[in-house]
Amino acid sequence: MWEALPATPQYQAGQKERYKIERKYGEAKAYHGLRRCRYVGWLRCTLQAYLTAIALNLERLVRLLTGVPFRGRAPAVA
Repeated sequence: MWEALPATPQYQAGQKERYKIERKYGEAKAYHGLRRCRYVGWLRCTLQAYLTAIALNLERLVRLLTGVPFRGRAPAVA
């Protein structure tokens, strides 16, 4: 049954959108410490995940409003 799943149109459509989500997970793991939980306990790990998501959304908001990225070189101001 599961072997036929990749042939379905819903699966193919999901695969085309998957890279957008996986990129954010990779960024959270590489730059925001989500690779390993900093705290002990389910509630505290959940809090860390929420705070990481908030930080990613704030970075995106600043980038959309100002055009200044957080990584790499900032554009020169003339």
